[in-house]
Amino acid sequence: MSDAGDPLAAIPAAARAGLVELYRDLERELAAVQPRCELSGRCCDFRANGHVLFASDLELAHLAATLPLRADGPADLCPWWQGGLCAAREGRPLGCRLYFCDATKQSELQALSERFHDRLKRLHESTAAPYRYDRFVRRVRELAALHARR
Repeated sequence: MSDAGDPLAAIPAAARAGLVELYRDLERELAAVQPRCELSGRCCDFRANGHVLFASDLELAHLAATLPLRADGPADLCPWWQGGLCAAREGRPLGCRLYFCDATKQSELQALSERFHDRLKRLHESTAAPYRYDRFVRRVRELAALHARR
């Protein structure tokens, strides 16, 4: 089947490369901020924490290049959240990379979130990658269903 109608196929390679660079830069800045991570997975239970994760189609294209898209598990939980831990660490979107339980670092993390999301939007613009920013779990499930029909 062709890529016609697949929004992820419309993402230019330059945009994906720019996103990898953006993620590397974010990791360096997070290392300087040093938010505490207990590796417990509790903070990733977005349903229990009243948190809704959003991601752009560019981020989802990166995730899909890292792992097959999935639609299993409870409809309101990330399909890669397994046993309380993330099984998609390399491909996870910006929101996941910036979400920490450490309340002492929230102002620094918020500033990084705003700055890096702005950079993400500029990356979309500069590479002509279509910009769609939507609820992560819902969009993953839509795209997984589309890819499963192929």
